[in-house]
Amino acid sequence: MTISGPSDATSSKVTLSPLPTKEANAPTKQTPALADPSKLTSRSAVVQALSDLSSYSASLDDELVSLFEESEPVVTDARRSIAALAPQVQLIQEEADVLDRRLQSSASVAKRISERVRLLDEERKRIALATEWAVRVAELKSSLSLLASAVEHRDWDMATMHCRRALAIDPAIRSSQFAAAVVPSTDLPELPETTLLELRKTMLTAFTDAFIRSTQNKDEKEASRFFKLFPQVGWKKEGLEVYSSFARSMVREKGRSITDSLGSGKAQNPTHFALLLTSLFEHLASLIDMHQPVVDRHYGLGNFSHGVMPGLQDECDRLGHRIMDSWREDRSVRRRLDEVQAYRFTGAATAKHTQPSTFKASFGVPGRTASPAAESTANSSFDEPSGPDGREVSKILTELAAMSSRWGYYRRFLQSRLSSGPDAGGGNRPKTLEDERAAQADEALKDFRRTSVDRRSSIASSANAPPIDAEQDEELADSIDHATQSKLGQEVLESMSTLYIPMETWFLRNSLEKAFRIDQPDTISRPYTSSILDDAFYVIRIVLARIMSTSSLATLTEMTRVVKTIVEEDYIEVIVRKMETLWRTISGSMTVDGPRKDAASREMRTVFITYLNVLDVSSTYMSRVLLEVGHESSLARLFEPSEQDEASACVQSLSSLVQRFRSSLRTEIEHLFTQLTAPRLRALLMDTYRDVSYMLDDEAYSSAESRDLVRRRFVKSWDLLFHHFRGVFTDANFNTYLSMALDALLKPWEGMVLGMRFTELGALKFDKDLRAVVGFLTDQTSLPIRDKFTRLQQVSYVLNLDGGEDEGDLYQNAVASGISWRLSMAEVRSVRGLRVT
Repeated sequence: MTISGPSDATSSKVTLSPLPTKEANAPTKQTPALADPSKLTSRSAVVQALSDLSSYSASLDDELVSLFEESEPVVTDARRSIAALAPQVQLIQEEADVLDRRLQSSASVAKRISERVRLLDEERKRIALATEWAVRVAELKSSLSLLASAVEHRDWDMATMHCRRALAIDPAIRSSQFAAAVVPSTDLPELPETTLLELRKTMLTAFTDAFIRSTQNKDEKEASRFFKLFPQVGWKKEGLEVYSSFARSMVREKGRSITDSLGSGKAQNPTHFALLLTSLFEHLASLIDMHQPVVDRHYGLGNFSHGVMPGLQDECDRLGHRIMDSWREDRSVRRRLDEVQAYRFTGAATAKHTQPSTFKASFGVPGRTASPAAESTANSSFDEPSGPDGREVSKILTELAAMSSRWGYYRRFLQSRLSSGPDAGGGNRPKTLEDERAAQADEALKDFRRTSVDRRSSIASSANAPPIDAEQDEELADSIDHATQSKLGQEVLESMSTLYIPMETWFLRNSLEKAFRIDQPDTISRPYTSSILDDAFYVIRIVLARIMSTSSLATLTEMTRVVKTIVEEDYIEVIVRKMETLWRTISGSMTVDGPRKDAASREMRTVFITYLNVLDVSSTYMSRVLLEVGHESSLARLFEPSEQDEASACVQSLSSLVQRFRSSLRTEIEHLFTQLTAPRLRALLMDTYRDVSYMLDDEAYSSAESRDLVRRRFVKSWDLLFHHFRGVFTDANFNTYLSMALDALLKPWEGMVLGMRFTELGALKFDKDLRAVVGFLTDQTSLPIRDKFTRLQQVSYVLNLDGGEDEGDLYQNAVASGISWRLSMAEVRSVRGLRVT
């Protein structure tokens, strides 16, 4: 039978022409405008609308009939074409039936073959599984028999090997009915699982006894041997418990020596208890450093942290709590805290309300021969309020800060050493437990009883801790933060909150109060200064360094706020109040001329200058102290990397005190200037230009040149006004004071000049006088004096110009030549009017 190709189908293909449309044959008729029914209001309108609608309907019917008539030939032609395709479609259907009959028999054969192959595969799998079960059960029976024999002969290495073989068999096989029917024998009649469990329990008891006996005899090799066997026979958790008990016993041994030290009478050492706590942490760090690699090597990474470390930390907490209790009792901490809390400060209140009437009273007690920096004074009993001994409180704070610091070191050691992250330590280690055992099969345990920390790997080398592979053991994926959960850590933090912060606050306030009480000026040295400066910043430096040494971010955060408040209220504000009180006391004497006014002026000037210098140097000292205690290397040594940014921010927050010093300094300098110097500047200016005229001819100009009155008078008056401040002020304060004087002097000076009249020679003389004064003042200070005299210099420039040039041209030409005008156009015009032609 021949199947026709594609040419047979395409040879009879008929192309159907599209139906003719009205648009192609006739012009489009416009739709008549029909009336809107809603607008029909009369019967005649309704009749007319119906007539129009009827006519439009008849036209649509005629058009539709015409369209049907036009399309009828096309439809007839299409039907003939479709009828011509029917024989070809019938031929294709017959060919498809023939192909279906041919392929049906082949498909049935293939189906039977496929089903038979699947049956054969299933039978092969069942045979292989049955063979596997038989082999495994036989292996289980052999392993149990050999295991029982090895246990009976106490051959623990062989017993371990056979036990591992038995444990390696699928638990489903071990607990199956087939194994229960085949494995039991006359010697081992129990079920396989029961037999294996009993034999493993026997091994557990034997291993535990042997491990304990070996550790007691200090047989490291034998202890190491049995320690490795626990996880191999399925007793990992029990092995860790045995090892944890052993490790705790080593800490308890250290505890006995600590207990002996607590009662040995050595507590006179100011850091005795901090040293005991340090020795405890070092002992634990040594144990962790020596034993963690061994445990993690044989039991899996992270098992030391979860299985052994909790017991060690419990012992650490117990011994640490005993040390802290003994410290509180021996140092009478509770009594000291009660005294501190009951203390009422009087120094600040005295500074607020007392009104010193003499110079010495403004600075505190006379006859001062020592400093609180040395913790004692020759006149320390003078007007000394009752209360806690600052030296004893300082010792308590130092020891408590040392305890917190040691806890911080230990906490960072634990977090870095026992972290489960991939970067917890260094070194390349095998990836599987079998590789670990093969690589370290002959390695003995470390010396269990060694307590020294001479090894390089201790707390300081915690960065070399071995990594913990979290993927090796899923139940160990989440690391335990032993430091956070530690009861000792919580006790240290509570002590910092309830003891350290209130006592450190008291110590700082009391030290500043004492420093003010024995404050004495040093008016011999230049510039003037006061003992309060060194005494206060010695204490502030000690307190900030001690706060940083605690390694406690919470303590640092709270204490920086406290220190900032205390320095503002008990140091800066006290100095400001002393100056304000002095001014109120002597203000009455300043109103009447005479010796009393001169004495009061000298006293106020000396006290103000001294304390202004103190404020100026204090801002420098504060910046230096913050730079020292907040250094990046110090923060890296004292705080965790995650805490360093916040710790740095806490320290930097104290930098606002520098601005507080400077703002208070500026305010008080302005006060002193307003009271002492500002009233005399007008007299200085009037005296300088007394009888001075710039309406000069040639003879008058020559006489004025020879006399040089303006420069000489200004220099004399200026020296008379400022010689009391030169040398006794710090450079920064003198420059500030001089700048205030110039700012206050230049405006009236400019007004005085604008009230004068000038000839050409007079303008020239005025320019020389101005240059001479500016040159003199430039030698007095490092300030940019010439910038302050820019307006007066431009006035002189305008006065000395030729009169023929227009003011507008003059102004623009000067701008074009690079002059930056401080005078407006109107002011230039006004200055030009001062010239007399």
